Amino acid sequence: MIMEKIDNADVIAALKKAEKMRIEFVANVSHELRTPLTSIKGYTETLLEDLEEGRPADPEFLKIILKNSNRLLALINDLLDLSAIESGADDLHPVILSLREFTEHALLTLEQNAQKKGSKIEMMIETPVLHADPKRVEQVLTNLIENAVKYCPNQSLITVRWYEEKQLDGRFITLQVSDNGPGIPEKYLDRLFERFYRLDKGRSREMGGTGLGLSIVKHIMQRHNGSVTVESTLGQGTRFYCRFPLDPTLKT
Repeated sequence: MIMEKIDNADVIAALKKAEKMRIEFVANVSHELRTPLTSIKGYTETLLEDLEEGRPADPEFLKIILKNSNRLLALINDLLDLSAIESGADDLHPVILSLREFTEHALLTLEQNAQKKGSKIEMMIETPVLHADPKRVEQVLTNLIENAVKYCPNQSLITVRWYEEKQLDGRFITLQVSDNGPGIPEKYLDRLFERFYRLDKGRSREMGGTGLGLSIVKHIMQRHNGSVTVESTLGQGTRFYCRFPLDPTLKT
């Protein structure tokens, strides 16, 4: 009887936690959608008034509308992607990846963005292959590097390293993405992978972030039976570790 009461209490606590998370998620989504939509509506109404009164359309207004439209589209795409990953609706299609060739291809566009800030991306390949879904692994790589490029100052160094390691719970192929940026206070590290969590909300939105990138990384790694962790030292940079089991049984 005592055990049954404990079990019931655990179930009730879990249900309350799930409901709280659902409410917070709906509130966050509503806010994230409302902000760009309000901007688009306001500037569109102003443009229509100008045209009705014979004034030319302000190109800057059109740029703002386009920027917020792109932000809205990115947010919707990330929400749909996250939903597909979490629910398992989008099956994994694992193949044997040549990590050097795969990483070089993935970095082509990312390196251009880094060069605009005078930053550099270095690649270190210490293990030849990985058995995983190429589309999802590229998302992991892209999200982590894009974050590093966005939030590190100009002339930063970002390092992408693939290597094999042995942990207490098995052997892994590990992707390490590190930077020499300002670092993240330790008290925030546990929340980085939450949906819509941002250290600097205004700055993140200004740079086009949706607040879902690291959450997507976490769920992709879970689908691969792997994990993602982060370490950071103020003034010395941040390091993300994505560990793929060496002989995984993937959740397809």
